[in-house]
Parts: sequence; C-alpha cells; structure tokens
Amino acid sequence: MRRIAVLSMGVLACVVAGCVSGGAETDATDAAAAEAAEAATEVATVSVTSEMLRLGRTAYRKYCVQCHGYGGKGDGTSAAALDPPPRDHTNAEVMNAIPDLIIAGTIRFGGVDRGFPNMPAFPHVSHEELVALVAYVRSLSRPALASVQLGDVE
Repeated sequence: MRRIAVLSMGVLACVVAGCVSGGAETDATDAAAAEAAEAATEVATVSVTSEMLRLGRTAYRKYCVQCHGYGGKGDGTSAAALDPPPRDHTNAEVMNAIPDLIIAGTIRFGGVDRGFPNMPAFPHVSHEELVALVAYVRSLSRPALASVQLGDVE
C-alpha cells in the first residue's frame, strides 16, 4: 500500500510541478517525481497461470458480478441503477489504456478518485487474490494473456 501511495503522490507531484515554477517548490516536486519514478520501477511482471485465472474468476464472482456481470460487460444485476455504469471489462480498447497497477488500485481503494463513485473499495482482498483479480479482469479483454505487471499494492 505504501508503494501505491508513493506512486500516487509522485503522480500528484508531477501534476503540481506542471502548474508551479521556480525555486524550492520545483526542487521539492523534482524530488517527489524522482521518488515516484523509482517506485514505478519496482513493478514486477507476474506470469499468469490457469490456477491464477481460476482464483481470479472465483474472486470476480464473489466481488464483481453484481455490477460487472458474469461476462464482464458491465451488465450485472445492479448495473441499471448505477450512474456512471460499471466498466465493460471486455472492451479491449478501453481496458488496454489502463495499466495493471491502476486496476489493482481501483479494486483495493475503490473508484471515487477515478470518476467511478459506485466502485467500492476491497481493502480486505489478499495480495494473491488481488493479482488474480487483475489477471482475470485483463483476460476478459485479452484471452491470450500471459502476464500482468504489478507491484506491492498492500
């Protein structure tokens, strides 16, 4: 969880750095940006196995189908009442634009910061289950998925 917080703070610092110029503020934001870049390099490639996808499918059915549906199309039983609607995990164009670490963070911390206020947080999900969930969500738009890139999202 510390790494994602550091990464988030680094991204925020980079955004602020674009709005602030000169002096000590620039030095501080440069240091924060460097720290964020270092944290970003700690992302590891995790090979996706059939066991991981099985665990991910089980977790998806437990936590996600109510809104995203069994097929991941955003058509679960609760979807009609949600605005904005749940994301369609089968839409490769949309899903390919979202890094694995962002998917993991959204699962762990919820979607409020990303414009999806109805996406609840699942802070209790174990790291193993979180990696499996990311792999399974990815597999809905990339059937031949071989790996995911995640760090420690605890």
